[in-house]
Amino acid sequence: MIQSVRFENFRCLKDVELSLEPVTVLVGPPASGKTSLLDGFDLLLGCDAADYWRQDGGRPAVVEWRYEQGTSMRVEYPVGTLDSTPMAAHTVQALALDLIALRSESTTGRSPVLNRTGDNLSGVFATLLPGTRQRVVQELCRLVPALGDVALQQTSARTQRLKFRDAWKTDLWFTPDRVADTALLLLAYLVLPYQLPPPDLITLDMPERGLPPPLLGELMTLLRKMSKGEVGGTPIQVVVATASAQVLKHVDAKEIRVLSRSEKEGAVQVSAEPEVVAEWRQRLELA
Repeated sequence: MIQSVRFENFRCLKDVELSLEPVTVLVGPPASGKTSLLDGFDLLLGCDAADYWRQDGGRPAVVEWRYEQGTSMRVEYPVGTLDSTPMAAHTVQALALDLIALRSESTTGRSPVLNRTGDNLSGVFATLLPGTRQRVVQELCRLVPALGDVALQQTSARTQRLKFRDAWKTDLWFTPDRVADTALLLLAYLVLPYQLPPPDLITLDMPERGLPPPLLGELMTLLRKMSKGEVGGTPIQVVVATASAQVLKHVDAKEIRVLSRSEKEGAVQVSAEPEVVAEWRQRLELA
């Protein structure tokens, strides 16, 4: 498990260390650095001078990972040629699901890992083993009782899409553009534990978008089970950025990190102090 990650000179993260739980939830006002932190988890993919603190090429970015085994990995940018990029000791899947992408057709065949926007959801669904696919469908139909089944439909020699069966009329199937946003988002979340190979860490930006408040608790329960390996069999750490008081109702105080910007220079600050967490919970509830 990753214990912490430290950033230097990456965008507004002048010098920030973020400790991680199995599930970590980032909160803070707009422009407090939540997106920069999420993007920072993908820093092994590289960055350029536009991503440096104050875009100062003389102060290149640094990221340092610490693991529970007591080991660490430090990367300074630029790293030079592609061949000099260090081998990651972990894998990160950064997701920013897009409803248009989730509804799109994908190439025929199997996709073991969900793309950032979810545009290959049908391919990931096709990759699931029959028993796993059945469990995913059963859970989706429990959460969305208007649905009775999910299957695949080939739309051309090289493309396929999902189709959803009506719960009351068994011969009635709906294309993705005819089902609720909620159904597509939940299906994308439900397949995450079964990707092959599973990532070590998943980041989610504002997962409350498109989900009604009663289902946010279900989502956080799924993410917590996933972080413990109770679904999928392999523990996957999760980092969530949210602006939802409803999400925080289902989050332990120890999992929350409150982001703010220093008045002096605008650098991001992170706090897990109980009084700061309690104050932010209250602010969101009153908003």
